[in-house]
Parts: sequence; C-alpha cells; structure tokens
Amino acid sequence: MCSMAQEKQESTTRLFVGGGWANVLDTYLSPYSYKGTVFNFIVERQYEHTMHRTSLHMSLSENPAGNVNEYEFGVAYGVAHHFQLMKKGAFNLKAGPMGHLYVGGIYNERNGNNPGQAKLSLMLDASALATYDFRLWRKDFQLEYSIDVPFIGLAYSPQFGQSYYEEFVLGNYDHNCVIAHPFNTPSLRQRFVVDFKLKKRGCLYWGYNGELFQTKYNGLRHHSYLHSIILGIKL
Repeated sequence: MCSMAQEKQESTTRLFVGGGWANVLDTYLSPYSYKGTVFNFIVERQYEHTMHRTSLHMSLSENPAGNVNEYEFGVAYGVAHHFQLMKKGAFNLKAGPMGHLYVGGIYNERNGNNPGQAKLSLMLDASALATYDFRLWRKDFQLEYSIDVPFIGLAYSPQFGQSYYEEFVLGNYDHNCVIAHPFNTPSLRQRFVVDFKLKKRGCLYWGYNGELFQTKYNGLRHHSYLHSIILGIKL
C-alpha cells in the first residue's frame, strides 16, 4: 500500500489537485452569499507521527442576481503531531494537536471604498486521521479520513463599518485582533480519500475535500463553504 508505515519509508509526500463548489459570505463586503467554483492545490508530507500540509485555494463566485463577481483566495500551512490511539487489524486511528496558519483575502467587484477583506489567523486545532486497509479485485486499497477542528487562536478582523484607511493610515485600532474559539469560529476541515497502488510503485488517490469555515467577529459574519473532488499522487 501507499502508507508510510507499510512501506518503511522515512516520509511520504503527496500532491492533490481538485475543484468543486464554493459558497462564500462576508458581511464586510456584502450581505449576500456568493456561489461559484473553487480550485484546490495541496502538498502534504507525512512522517510516522507528524504531518506537514501546505494548501492553496482560489474561488470565483457571483451574487444571486448574477451580475457581480467575488474572488476569494487563501494559503494555509499546518503542522500536526498525531499520537497512536488505536491499531486493530486493518484499522488505524491517530489524533493530536495541529498548528495552523492561514492568510487570504476576498475581493468584490462592486465595492468602491472597501472592495477587499483580508483574512489572517493562527490557530491550534484538534486533528485526527483514520485509515482502513482492504483488498478488492485482487488489489490493495486504503480508505483514509482526516478531520481538523479549530480550537483556540488569534484572528484579524475589522469592526463593522471600519475602513482599512481608518485602521492602518489613521491608526484607529478597535479590537482588530480577536481571540478565536469554537463559539465564534465553528469550523472544520475534512477529507475522505481512497488510495490504490499502481503497477510501477506509484499510488493514486481520489476523494473529497471539504472546508467549512465560519466566523463571527466584531459584528461581522463570514463563511466559506468549499466542497471539492480531489485527485492525488505520491511524489
């Protein structure tokens, strides 16, 4: 199989690309949800108990009337340390903490004064990874499910009605660094993939990646629901 433990390797590097459906709301820019498409790019390096993940997404969506576009992008880097919780037969379960840094932004074509909204957060997440090995049609397969839930951290947010000119030029700070926790950041990232070994020692991954991100800071609401079909290979 393609897992690090079974191949006795020091590490395994995987590359995923994908695309799907996006639903984005940011009340700093608009009271409406914008819907469209999203594209993903993920590089992941796995060791026996540690995982490093760098991800990039870009979405293009439009308002309900279909006459205004909104663009969202984000880059994230996460490091997780997974402790062995259970290993019974073909089933393996690990969980542990993850440090997660996110930098991104949203641009709305209609807004003239404040057309963009910056996104920045540094979080400690709860992370879990479960795998199950099985054989089908005389081939080895593995099911893999991972989930990360933001727990506590710091995030940036302007106040409702506060412009970036007021904040950064005039220096009018107004609680723009906020404590993020499950009550004001009820979010999760999850992924479900099936991997199977190719003829020449390669591995192919296929599955679903979901990022369900919600915040409520400083009188502003934001959500970014990203659902993608992903395809990956082992590098």
